[in-house]
Amino acid sequence: MNSVHFSQTDDLVGTICQKTGFSQAASIPANSRIIITAGQAGFDLKTGILVETSVEDQISAAFDCVDAALRSAGVKDGLASVHKMVSYFTDARNEPLMMEIWRKRYPDLRPTWTAIGVAGLCLKGMVVEFQAEATIL
Repeated sequence: MNSVHFSQTDDLVGTICQKTGFSQAASIPANSRIIITAGQAGFDLKTGILVETSVEDQISAAFDCVDAALRSAGVKDGLASVHKMVSYFTDARNEPLMMEIWRKRYPDLRPTWTAIGVAGLCLKGMVVEFQAEATIL
C-alpha cells in the first residue's frame, strides 16, 4: 500500500486535475527511499523492439517498461506505487490518450504528473517517453 499522501486545491482547478487523472502535490514520508527511473520508451519487453503498431500500443508498452524498471529496483507494486510521473510527447495531443490508458490501468491512483511536448525523442519512431518516481518504505 502506498503511504504517499496526494492532494489538490479545493477549487475548480483541483477538480479538473482529479478528473484528468493526476494530483497537484504529493507528500512523501520521511522514512521512505525514493526510486527514480530513467526515461522509458515503449519497447516490447520480450523482443526489445520499439512498439510502432499504434500510439496507444507504444504508450502501453512504455507504461510496461516503467513498471518493469520500478520492480527491478525493488518497488513491489511497480507503477501502482508511483507518486510522480513525467511524460514527453512528440505530439502533445496524445496526452489525453495517455491519461485514458492510465485511468484504465490505475483508476484510483492520481500521482503528480508533468506532460511535456518535445520536438523529438532519441529514437526514430518514438512518440512518448516516461520517467517515474516511487517510494519504498
